[in-house]
Amino acid sequence: MTASLARVGILAAIAGWLCAAMAPGAAAAAARPAALRIVSLAPSVTETLFALGAGAEVVGVSRYCDYPPEATRLPRVGTFLTPNVEAIIGLHPTLVIGLGLSSNTRELKLLRATGCSVMTVGDDSLAQIEGGILKIGERIGRARAASAMLAALDARIASVRARAAHARRVRVLMLVGHEPMVAVGPHTFLDELLTIANSENIAAGAGQQWPRLSLEYIIAARPDVILDGQMGSDAKAPSRFWDRYSIIPAVRDDRVFGYPQDPILHPGPRVGKSLEMIAAMIHPAAFSSTVPDSGDNREAAP
Repeated sequence: MTASLARVGILAAIAGWLCAAMAPGAAAAAARPAALRIVSLAPSVTETLFALGAGAEVVGVSRYCDYPPEATRLPRVGTFLTPNVEAIIGLHPTLVIGLGLSSNTRELKLLRATGCSVMTVGDDSLAQIEGGILKIGERIGRARAASAMLAALDARIASVRARAAHARRVRVLMLVGHEPMVAVGPHTFLDELLTIANSENIAAGAGQQWPRLSLEYIIAARPDVILDGQMGSDAKAPSRFWDRYSIIPAVRDDRVFGYPQDPILHPGPRVGKSLEMIAAMIHPAAFSSTVPDSGDNREAAP
């Protein structure tokens, strides 16, 4: 990494004018959004850019950006934690957008040193997701579209909250993996979705965003519903793993569901759709008209 950064430092000294020469001021960027060349370092950022109608201005994406399908055909530039600075500079971006967690990495500091405009957003909570949408929209000259998207998202969330409020509150375990057994914990947008869906997250008191749980803990917690990302996208897929633990109410009552990791594990514009899918699995009677699927849905942007 040190040798690579040294090479990049030399390259940046030579190529710095590329970003500096092409980077317009904030007012010019808002006035001429079509002139932007954007590199996205996170899936949520990429989804937001495309949902706002700026897909044509995205010239590079992170290794994990897989939605919408158009994004998979763009050059890859590493991840938000380990962006490939040489690859980014080679794309001559006018704007690089990453996550707040990466704001102090050496790579982003080096990009800033070349004159490239770098901004960061967060996606750990609904507030951060919505704030990121608005911030990106304002920066690329699509503030009106971002505001409309947030209004539609807020209405969707409010609708789910109202429908779920009439259902019995249940205890839920939401897993993202089995080896190890990793659950959705507190201070995550998924924990917020579980709360809005009128359920109690049995891992909320674990003290970590992505806690590792033992089977003993899960059995003792007695979840009424288990949402298991390891089972895939079929919400009714049989689970030979859980069949051995019929002492758990969710297993006994046949309320163990798989879910599609896309979109549910993806923070961003489709979080309203993810909420509907989660709520429909937890409270099927209240959401009988909502069919959990992984369809190509995104929040509408004018």
